[in-house]
Amino acid sequence: DTSSTRMSEQSQQLISPAICRNLGDKLYEKRKIGALELEKLVREVHQDADRVDSIIKTVITNFIQSSNQNMKKGGLIALAAISIGLGQESHKFMNLLLMPIFKKYLEDHDSRIRYYSCEALYNISKAGRNKILPYFNEIFDGLCKLSADPDLHVKNGTQLLDRLIKDIVTETDKFAIEKFIPVLKEKIEKEQDPFVRQFLLGWINVLESVPDIDLVEHMPRFLSGLFSMLSDKRKDIRREAENTMAELLREIIKAAPAVEFGAMIKITLQFCSNVDVLPRATALTWLNEFIISGKEEMLPYISDLLGGILPSISHENIHIHQLSLKANESLLELIDATKVEFPIGKILNTVSEQFLNNNVPVRTAALKWIHVLHSKSPEQFDSYLENMYPSLLMTLSHNADEVVLFDLEVLANISSNEILFQKLISSLINLFKSDRLLLETRGSLIIRHLSILINSEKLYRAFALILEDEKDTEFASLMIYTLNIILMTSIEYYDLRMSLKTLESGQSRDLFLALYRSWCHNPAATFSLCLLSQAYQLNSALIFKFAELELSVNFLIELDKLVQLIESPIFTSLRLHLLEPEKYPYLFKCLYGLLMLLPQSQAFETLKTRLNSVSTIGVLHFIPRTRRTLVKEEVEASPRPKIQFEELLNQFECVQKKHADYRLKNATNGLLCKETINSSAVF
Repeated sequence: DTSSTRMSEQSQQLISPAICRNLGDKLYEKRKIGALELEKLVREVHQDADRVDSIIKTVITNFIQSSNQNMKKGGLIALAAISIGLGQESHKFMNLLLMPIFKKYLEDHDSRIRYYSCEALYNISKAGRNKILPYFNEIFDGLCKLSADPDLHVKNGTQLLDRLIKDIVTETDKFAIEKFIPVLKEKIEKEQDPFVRQFLLGWINVLESVPDIDLVEHMPRFLSGLFSMLSDKRKDIRREAENTMAELLREIIKAAPAVEFGAMIKITLQFCSNVDVLPRATALTWLNEFIISGKEEMLPYISDLLGGILPSISHENIHIHQLSLKANESLLELIDATKVEFPIGKILNTVSEQFLNNNVPVRTAALKWIHVLHSKSPEQFDSYLENMYPSLLMTLSHNADEVVLFDLEVLANISSNEILFQKLISSLINLFKSDRLLLETRGSLIIRHLSILINSEKLYRAFALILEDEKDTEFASLMIYTLNIILMTSIEYYDLRMSLKTLESGQSRDLFLALYRSWCHNPAATFSLCLLSQAYQLNSALIFKFAELELSVNFLIELDKLVQLIESPIFTSLRLHLLEPEKYPYLFKCLYGLLMLLPQSQAFETLKTRLNSVSTIGVLHFIPRTRRTLVKEEVEASPRPKIQFEELLNQFECVQKKHADYRLKNATNGLLCKETINSSAVF
């Protein structure tokens, strides 16, 4: 062999020519014989450190660094033989034995060289045991490369070496986890090969099982990489990563009192918006366990946690939806139970962002947070109310009744004092004023549900007080008409109707007067309110005032609906009063007057039929002959002398004059605008 003849005389003195020839032979059997002979030689001289050192360097120079492949293979076998021959003394030469392998041969293009490198590492590690730990990172890096090797023999050798290194690590208490974590972090974040990922997950599982190694402490440094593995294309990698993370989570729960959650929360939140289901679901699971285990330690992070959890409630995947609801509930329970101060301002800012999300469960969850925060800390909450109020009001326009009703509960809950209550009513009126469609489509739902949450009389008094001086008379008329229909037909207002039916008490008369002043904005509503309160004398006077009004189409439609209302169960007692004309003479007068106002329509026929159903014999002479005003004698003879009907009639005239002026002003403005446009067209 040409390479053998080039060996120096010094080399021949250290290692016999026969051993050198065998180590460089092309046949494996010969190289094996040479290795055994070298092992024997090393055993004999192992106490002579200088000679052993020279032998190793000779092998490196003449074999490992040779360009001949057979010489390289012989050199790798020789290094393994030397370590076996040294036994426990091998640690003294560990650097010389290992570094040549690390530097070059684990990535050699020849698979046999890679295999023998793996074999050499195995034998060196087996001989040195825990003495190889200072070189663990280099060995781990080599294993990482070999785990993805395409050659089956190399893979098998790698698995044997991997098991040996794991045994060495688990049986020692000297493993430097702090030095290893940066390597693990780099590999997890960088490597995409499925075999390498399996290798890495296997090592995490091993390290997690070692009692003396606290992997939880270092988890934030490689947690992001683990989450990324959950999106791997291969199902087996995803499953293995999921199992590994589940085991790590159990360790976190066990060590909860000593765990620093901040860094892990920050990383986990990044995956709460991941497009893949598994990492997102895993992140939500982890956050929920953090909340349960960390308890009040989570309070500083609640705003961030909500930012990650609430949007996932709208996810189309049912599993993610349920996990996010569960995590959100855990946060709510934490807030409810805590006696420690928490950042309510930050929480409200995060919650308010969810009002941009139209999803029903998300919006409902956001409303629940506002409800809980107000109940938990009303004083603190009130300082942020000004910023929250517009969002709460706009939520009343949401398409889902569920959201609107819950929003009303929240608004009613925070309107606990008189100032906030007045703010609520005023804000509602302004909202309806700016959004007439909302008033027409959802007004009834909103006002009816509010009466369940707030005393109905208090509610209507507040509406009436504000609407009485409303400048936009067109809106005031529409609003009062809506309130009146609700009052007359809704079961929620039964007690209020009963109170208005008998004006015997001072409270009921006061309520009637409070409503009447604003009800004057709508003639039909005023008329029905008086009918409900059995103020038939006032009704009969009002009917003549109606004749002086502009009988618009809308007004006639409202009268038409008023007739339908009279035929409803609400006015059963009124219809029975028709049987007592001597007791209720003004009832006949006002109903016949209403009949005269109506065009000959279905409503006209309905009312006419009702009046004709009562015998006219002995009735007409009971109908009073007064016309437009109430004379003093009639007022004094009224069954309710404490109500000044003449004054109320004047109030109606005054309000209706405002309506006429408002219509005239609008008509004039519209005409001027039209003339301006026409003039521009001419030029």
